[in-house]
Amino acid sequence: MPLITIRETADFTTSPNATVSFDRQGEFPITVTDPFSEQEESLLEWYFEEHLRFPFTKQVYAEKAAQSISDYGERLFEQVFRKDIDIFSQYGQARTRGVDQLRFEIIDSPDFHRLHWEALKDPDLPRPFVLDAPMMRGSSQPRKFQANVQTSPTINLLVVTARPGGRGDAGYRTISRPLVERLRNAELPVRIDILRPDTYKSLTAHLTEVREAHGHGILSHHPF
Repeated sequence: MPLITIRETADFTTSPNATVSFDRQGEFPITVTDPFSEQEESLLEWYFEEHLRFPFTKQVYAEKAAQSISDYGERLFEQVFRKDIDIFSQYGQARTRGVDQLRFEIIDSPDFHRLHWEALKDPDLPRPFVLDAPMMRGSSQPRKFQANVQTSPTINLLVVTARPGGRGDAGYRTISRPLVERLRNAELPVRIDILRPDTYKSLTAHLTEVREAHGHGILSHHPF
């Protein structure tokens, strides 16, 4: 599976400020900037943080925001792949194996990660890469601690639904039910636990209980 790595090398005031590589074979310098103005970004912020909570309001405004996601992804694609003919050629060779065979990794600072990389989209394709290919985010900074993970025959999932607005927020079942149903229909070996009540205190107590029962590095829950 071809691996496409987009790595930050400097801040946004510098050009070039990133590199792109294919299967880690050399790095091409590129310049990446925020594709949207502050006004355009505020439209996305409204769409994701406000409209999705009340989806039946401001429909025309919402349609404009949804379309802007595609525009954002294509502008980002232009910066990464189309500015250099050699980069675009390498990308074209990688894509010949099928979009579902591609893998992406985005590496470095939180400022670099604030860009909406999951929107990255080839204008010649009907939808963003992330809907067909895995996209990983990471950092080149050394780890401050080592996480130990035990092997498990199942994917163990703990669902914590944050509701800071209390009764003003969407019900936890509204959020968790679609996830549970999709996992059930996918017939994956998944064990799931939905934390109730969903408070920090109960989360701490739950994790402590699991660690004492099973040791570090594993969450073992009841199957749904």
